[in-house]
Amino acid sequence: MSLSKWFVRGFRSSAVWHSAVQQTQSSKADWLNRTKRFNNTLQEIVTNVMANGEVGKTPSLAKRLVKLMQYDTLLRVPLQGHMTMMAYEVLENPIDLNEKNLYKAQVVSCAMELTQSNFLITDDFDDQAKTRHGQPCWHLLPEVDNLIMNDACMFRCLINDILKAHLEGSVYIKMIDIFNKMNLFIAIGQHLDTMIPKAKDYSLFTQENYDKIVRYKCTFYCLEMPIMLALILCQKDDEATFKRVSYIVRDVGNLFQMMNDFTDFCEEEIVFDKTGTDIQAGKCTYFAVKALERASPEQKEIFKASYGSWDPEDVRHIKNLYNDLDLISLYKEQHNFKYNRFLKNVNELQSDDVLAPELFIKLMEASQLNKWKVY
Repeated sequence: MSLSKWFVRGFRSSAVWHSAVQQTQSSKADWLNRTKRFNNTLQEIVTNVMANGEVGKTPSLAKRLVKLMQYDTLLRVPLQGHMTMMAYEVLENPIDLNEKNLYKAQVVSCAMELTQSNFLITDDFDDQAKTRHGQPCWHLLPEVDNLIMNDACMFRCLINDILKAHLEGSVYIKMIDIFNKMNLFIAIGQHLDTMIPKAKDYSLFTQENYDKIVRYKCTFYCLEMPIMLALILCQKDDEATFKRVSYIVRDVGNLFQMMNDFTDFCEEEIVFDKTGTDIQAGKCTYFAVKALERASPEQKEIFKASYGSWDPEDVRHIKNLYNDLDLISLYKEQHNFKYNRFLKNVNELQSDDVLAPELFIKLMEASQLNKWKVY
């Protein structure tokens, strides 16, 4: 399961932003303007931090990091950054929405978006993906090759430098702590997502393990992080509130990952901005888990003989098996259930709650979640 195909490669990608969703010209213009402003701020922040730090002492490295930012970050709608800013604007006391505080929020939003890029390049490398944004993945460029991990390391250090240069006191300490926690969660999710397929032990393809992968690789950093970062900036953060955020968005994380897993049924790369290889890579996906739950002994043998193979005929066998087991109907049913449960939890929030319904409504609109086809 490669999270980024839909959420990290999708919820986060320009393809999802513009795909199959009928938007008005005014909303398109608004998001284009937001993105232009965000990217300009991002480039300004990165340039200034590198010029005044250790990276600036090595011009070739600074040039390389700028190229990486241009190659990945600036080619997509910075949804992760937009969501962080939106959350801050909703959660902050109106009297404190001044220029200084808004700029700090922009800094944190940029750090979040750069973290997204850092994860994407390593996730593409781990999955041996071929394309992103209609061009070769970063690790496939001749000048990258075995420097991919060093590039990722430098990018992460750049993110730390950005936070250190613009934040201070308890806010800075909490930000570093939460970014470290995010990187830990991503690493755990990446471990599970990589090692379970390598083990070739299909007893590990359980709903419990799938939920862990979704939590660590998707829900925490894609959905919880923007809200938690905003809460810290507003100084309204506490563990109880963080837990409530986690509870409310858990279904959304599953929705995104399930849709990500569904991309393997699609043949057109342009729809998802990324080629799908979950079946070939033997990933622990929603459909693989449900297939093993529903399959007869004979069908399980077909699954074991064909799953995790790059042979097109084996891939066809798996897709046919999914169809025979009517997994699409199950997917639609679960999609509908999780979507409606999320809406119920949001509607139960009080208007004067720190986590006001408006917060989740705006994030839904930003992600186009409210325009997904609900079956």
